[in-house]
Amino acid sequence: MQVLRFLSLFLGISSVAARISKRNATTPNLNVQKLWDLQTNLLDNFLYPNSTVQAKEINSTLLASDIQGRVDITRTFDGAELNTEYLFGLFSNLAANANSFSLLGLPLSYEIIHFTANEYITAANTRFMFNFTSLGIMLPVEIDGWFTWNEAGQVTQYDVTFKYWEWLLDTVVTAAAQLLNTTTAAATQTALTEGLAQSICATSTQYCNGTNLQYANSTQCYEYLTEEVRFGEAYELGRNTLLCRMVHQNMVPFRPEVHCPHIGPTGGGYCTDDTTYVGTVENNYFNLPFMPSDLIS
Repeated sequence: MQVLRFLSLFLGISSVAARISKRNATTPNLNVQKLWDLQTNLLDNFLYPNSTVQAKEINSTLLASDIQGRVDITRTFDGAELNTEYLFGLFSNLAANANSFSLLGLPLSYEIIHFTANEYITAANTRFMFNFTSLGIMLPVEIDGWFTWNEAGQVTQYDVTFKYWEWLLDTVVTAAAQLLNTTTAAATQTALTEGLAQSICATSTQYCNGTNLQYANSTQCYEYLTEEVRFGEAYELGRNTLLCRMVHQNMVPFRPEVHCPHIGPTGGGYCTDDTTYVGTVENNYFNLPFMPSDLIS
């Protein structure tokens, strides 16, 4: 029995050592100044109009080819091309399409409120100023993010949370009510539903044709989005909601074959109700731990 316990302990220690060795072989040990510079450079390029430059690269050189990303109010995103579209292209297309209607805004400036870094990891709490162009208002948006970096200074992982997001969305909807001259919550949501549906259907009509067709015509699109799919709660920008399709319409021009299904009836695996609260919280998505090697045990 003692021999078995010893072997179990030995194998356990060996397994931990092997994981640490493997991790250390693939991650750098950068100083705090270097990590600060990487963080601020990423945030600088997240701002509009710098985001447009990154979006045009298709695969941003700021991102590792196998990057993993997660945003709490939406979904997970794999690979440089997809993350380039969502981190940078979303905002560049939102600005480029003056006729689109959205509850999303453009990040124009930022200040880092909290920051810490170690080895290949940064954690930053950042306050952005967003211009919600469809509504004509400017609002601060606070975002918490954890990031990992490779030797080339590229992001390999990010885990981002929009702080006070539900409160922010309520504030945006209140501003929309003033713009739309609605006096009740129900009337405001109805007006927003109509405006968002019209915007999404215009995108679908322009880009989702042939093998990418999602709706037979604009009438079918409008009826589906206003009658058959729910508006969505604040946390449902990655579920079968109108709000989710509002987000994804901005990426359709990049790759219609990939993103048209996201605004269509099926949701394309991104605007779908295939997730649960418990499953989301317990999802061990990332490959690397967000902690320095000397804390791994």
